[in-house]
Amino acid sequence: MTSSKAKVLQLVDSYCQNAKAGQLKSFSFLIGAANGTTKELKRNNIQKQCEFLEQLRQQKTRQGQISILSMDAGVSNFAFSKFQLCDNSPLPKLLDWQKVNLEEKFFQKVKKLSLNPVETSQLVFNLTEYLFKSEPIPDVFTIERQRTRTMSSRYILEPILKVNILEQILFSNLENKMRYTNSTLNASKLQYTVRSSDPHRMTSYWCIPKEETPVGSKKSKSNKHSKDSRIKLVKEILSSSILENNSRSPTKFVDFSDLWGNRIRDALSKKRSFKLCDILEIQDSSGVRKDDDLADSFLHSLSWIEWIKNYENIASLLNSTALSKDQCKKVFDYCENKIQSLKYLQNTYNSN
Repeated sequence: MTSSKAKVLQLVDSYCQNAKAGQLKSFSFLIGAANGTTKELKRNNIQKQCEFLEQLRQQKTRQGQISILSMDAGVSNFAFSKFQLCDNSPLPKLLDWQKVNLEEKFFQKVKKLSLNPVETSQLVFNLTEYLFKSEPIPDVFTIERQRTRTMSSRYILEPILKVNILEQILFSNLENKMRYTNSTLNASKLQYTVRSSDPHRMTSYWCIPKEETPVGSKKSKSNKHSKDSRIKLVKEILSSSILENNSRSPTKFVDFSDLWGNRIRDALSKKRSFKLCDILEIQDSSGVRKDDDLADSFLHSLSWIEWIKNYENIASLLNSTALSKDQCKKVFDYCENKIQSLKYLQNTYNSN
């Protein structure tokens, strides 16, 4: 661990030692850390997440940029997006965004994937190789964490099992590809990280539950609202980011490569109520034309970008040899102001 990295993490820990439970909760929220039920657990979770974000911050400083590819796992509707954040730009740039029916793409419509280890291994190998065609190779791969099942789950549908297996093997393949390549003589070294991405943390960062939702409403209705909110939010982020010229505007969150900028403008010009699928050049292997998978992969990647940026801003406020009360107040104020700006953004989008 470098001395500068150790110093920042020490200052973060000092801040957490002096912070109240509510302040720790705000800090956790803005860097994507697990919240925790006690102050000690909150501090431990913050420190763990900050160690990873500090690693990414230093990597971004060395390279001048960092890229993240986030995946929403599914056999029929596998989606991923890739963003790049550069030192000389306040906005991340969308580099790639795809949705794939894995069976159609890698089995050429010959058959459906069965719970057969040979077929699953081959499909995930092909998928892993396909992800590396999206250059540049990402610095971070994230895979949306699937729900776990317990013995109380009497019936587990086969598609759910397939997605859980897909997540586990894909995570393993990505890590083992790097291990194998880096142990091979004369091979170009691979340097990236693979992380599970918590869907609850992503959703809570971007979506405010509707106050009018009845307390006793069914879970399915709540999930439907959350899904619709995420799709709407992504559409609004795309629209406002294309139409807004000011890169510092609170409603401009992303920038685009020429390819994606043109696709989004084209979709906006054709109809007011566009689908995210309209932006992609849909092929036979692109899966069902539904938007939630695309929205989730987009927001997972953008969440990690946001958490890195928030951490960078907090680290800059703690840039000294010792923690002062003034610095603590600045960090707390930053967290509160950022949360308020997110609420304003979400309310603005929800009112449209």
